[in-house]
Amino acid sequence: MSSGPDDWPRVREVFEAAVALPADARAAYLWRTCGVDDALRREVGALLDSHERAKSFLETPATPQSTHASRTAHLEGQRLGPYQLASRIGAGGMGDVYRARDGKLGRDVAIKVLPALFTADPERLARFEREARMLAALNHPHIGAIYGLEDADPPPGARQAPVRALVLELVEGETLAERLQRGPVAVTDALAIARQIADALDAAHEKGIVHRDLKPGNVKITPDGVVKVLAFGLAKAASADATPELSQSPTVMVAATRDGIILGTAPYMSPEQAKGRPVDKRTDLWAFGAVLYELMTGRRAFTGEGVSDTLAHILMTEPDWTALPPTTP
Repeated sequence: MSSGPDDWPRVREVFEAAVALPADARAAYLWRTCGVDDALRREVGALLDSHERAKSFLETPATPQSTHASRTAHLEGQRLGPYQLASRIGAGGMGDVYRARDGKLGRDVAIKVLPALFTADPERLARFEREARMLAALNHPHIGAIYGLEDADPPPGARQAPVRALVLELVEGETLAERLQRGPVAVTDALAIARQIADALDAAHEKGIVHRDLKPGNVKITPDGVVKVLAFGLAKAASADATPELSQSPTVMVAATRDGIILGTAPYMSPEQAKGRPVDKRTDLWAFGAVLYELMTGRRAFTGEGVSDTLAHILMTEPDWTALPPTTP
């Protein structure tokens, strides 16, 4: 008998036994345990590979060189094209974000300054710009807009890298992650938020765009109660030939696996993401469910002691459905 999706209890049993063994003893154990069940051996092998790769990625610190390469100079008070940069309002693996004033149109915007690793790699930068242009075509009331790209070369003789930046809609308000720090959201309010997120996903999916990193931190609620999904597709734009230096942040987590690249944020990853396999809009729907669960329960659907443990829970367990409020439809 070969193993398939319905054999997860057996897959989990073999995986948990194998992962407790020394790495050099696992292959022999799988051959003894799986016998002629090649599908079971492959499935457990893929889990073990993902577990080790993710653990290795997390345990490897950034080198001083990579940390320096990822850092961008603070740009408060400087001008980038028509934009006057004010205060820095965010930072992460994909760059620093500044509040800025558009001198031509008289509006406030957000400027995301890309890490120096982008500007040092023309091929990577070109791929990112192509993706950003496609994403800029998204025009929806529940999607944070990308207005354009800006760049500035350093003065002659200066030792700083060129500045490349995304011009984004400045969305006021708090993220769902910030809101969840106060506890779960009432069911009626959670469903109202979820409907707006679903509208945003539907509009993007119609254009063939997948978010890939939907999570509470990428969703904002304006003071007027309007939901805005942020960072649409930017995970993919940054991911081509992804390197750990660009991904050591809570925004985008990347690790190599036997099948490809793990891209996203672990607790909200779909099973195919957890295995480093190709994704489509179903990945966003999985993350949408995980976000909705967290809104209504105040806790994550999948957790673990680390990334690899969380990925194993995604692949082999279900959320605690009893945690949902009794009034859940």
